[in-house]
Amino acid sequence: MSVQLRAEMADGMPSAERAKDFAPLQVTIHRDFASIDADWRNFEQRAIATPYQHFDWSQAYSETLGHAHGETPLIAVVKNASGSPVMLLPLAIRRRGGLTVATFIGGRQANFHMPLFDPMATAGRDAATWRSILQDIARAAGIDVFSFVNQPLAWQGTANPLVTLGGWPSPSPGFKRQLNFPADQTFAVLLGPESRKKMRKKERRLKDISPVAYRRVEDPVEIERVLQTFLEQKGARFRQKHITNPFEDPAAIEFLRRGSRIGADGKTAIELYALFMGDAILATFGGTCDGERFCGMFNSFSMEAEVAKSSPGDLLLLNLIETQCRRGVATFDLGVGAAAYKLAVCGETEPLVDIYLPISTRGRIYAGLDHLGRAAKGWAKSTPWVVAAVERLRRLRR
Repeated sequence: MSVQLRAEMADGMPSAERAKDFAPLQVTIHRDFASIDADWRNFEQRAIATPYQHFDWSQAYSETLGHAHGETPLIAVVKNASGSPVMLLPLAIRRRGGLTVATFIGGRQANFHMPLFDPMATAGRDAATWRSILQDIARAAGIDVFSFVNQPLAWQGTANPLVTLGGWPSPSPGFKRQLNFPADQTFAVLLGPESRKKMRKKERRLKDISPVAYRRVEDPVEIERVLQTFLEQKGARFRQKHITNPFEDPAAIEFLRRGSRIGADGKTAIELYALFMGDAILATFGGTCDGERFCGMFNSFSMEAEVAKSSPGDLLLLNLIETQCRRGVATFDLGVGAAAYKLAVCGETEPLVDIYLPISTRGRIYAGLDHLGRAAKGWAKSTPWVVAAVERLRRLRR
């Protein structure tokens, strides 16, 4: 299905050499991954995009957790007059109580939600262009509201075109670090002299027990073993904290398995890393990477007393950052939401915004309520006495 749209420049008529770029745009809607597979993969090679919006990651999520949550995919491809993609929006459609909500594929598993876009072709187009495109998609698909949360203002230095639509600060920022230092200086850059000495001592303590190895896991059998260890370690941690474990959901487990599966190109949507001591797995880490930026998704560590005192999770994280430096990755992030280890490792926050575009009256009500709920969440997270009260309640439940 295609609809013709007219895109106007914010500052008047375009120059002759750029007239083609600002000609009317065409939008094609795809309802399944098979029909867009090749075009999506080709576009992501040259587009600005987070790894969460790459084809393999999106498909793995949509066909597991997305399907389990009643979501259906709607992939909108915006093309210029010559048929070249300008933007691709991998959307998930949810229908609840007569209301149809469009979000980006990925839910809470994707720390960042953003379209794939060609920066040269989208530069100079104003909010009216993107609003018109979304309104036409909404009419074609019966959408009441677009709910685009955790939108980066920019990605790797390039502005996110959807931010022109306006929005509100997300409840939590992202946390990242530029890897602009030699790999062999990782410990020196991230740790002070005393902390560095302590971490080396902890590592030696483990090595005195059995040989220690840090590595990316790529063997199918070992991938399954590391995932199983992650589920066990994370489950124990959630039980200790009296927090609901999202990884008890069979669909979440299947998503991790699908995402970690080696594709025909030899790559995986989710990369797994582990700290081994002999045959034992002491810590795990999972993330997604596009070669320029590594995005952390999940981690776990052994809570066994003799092991935990050596901080295996911290040791693996430091080694992982060193590995990404050697790999030539420019930026490392630990996703959204504050945590002590994120603050210790990441020296920069990533501002995020929530963008809503209601189409119907019901959509406007949903947008208002959802925004209020997320704003309240942000206030609670930034208010010390609320954070302390929640922690006290958790301790009482133990």
